[in-house]
Amino acid sequence: MSTNQLQKAVVELLSSDPAILAITGTGRIFDRRITRAEPPYLVFGEAVARDFSTGDDDDGAGTEHRFEIEAWTKQNGRKHAVELADAVRAVLHDADLALEGAALINLRHERTLSRRAPRSGLHLARLRFRAVTEP
Repeated sequence: MSTNQLQKAVVELLSSDPAILAITGTGRIFDRRITRAEPPYLVFGEAVARDFSTGDDDDGAGTEHRFEIEAWTKQNGRKHAVELADAVRAVLHDADLALEGAALINLRHERTLSRRAPRSGLHLARLRFRAVTEP
């Protein structure tokens, strides 16, 4: 399964969540950091997919996806970035996503790292997730 299909489903879910929309507003999820965009916003960051097959036949085929969601904020320092990250985690951890051409076995939050970006002065919380899919 393509990581793009997973990204599409994740973005659709995040884009419709009231708690996230209350913080970011609409249309605030990007697939790269937009330096002209005014925070707060989310960025679908690094994504890696690898074979996660459990056998030699198609019945055991699977893919492990690890991906990051970045929460960028300007106001209220790290606290605001972590609040946005907490909202993202609440929506995605153990989410039941409908994927085109695949089944989501699980989706788990692995960690959140928060820091201040020295050049921009923005605050960033980077969430890492792990998802397993099967055809």
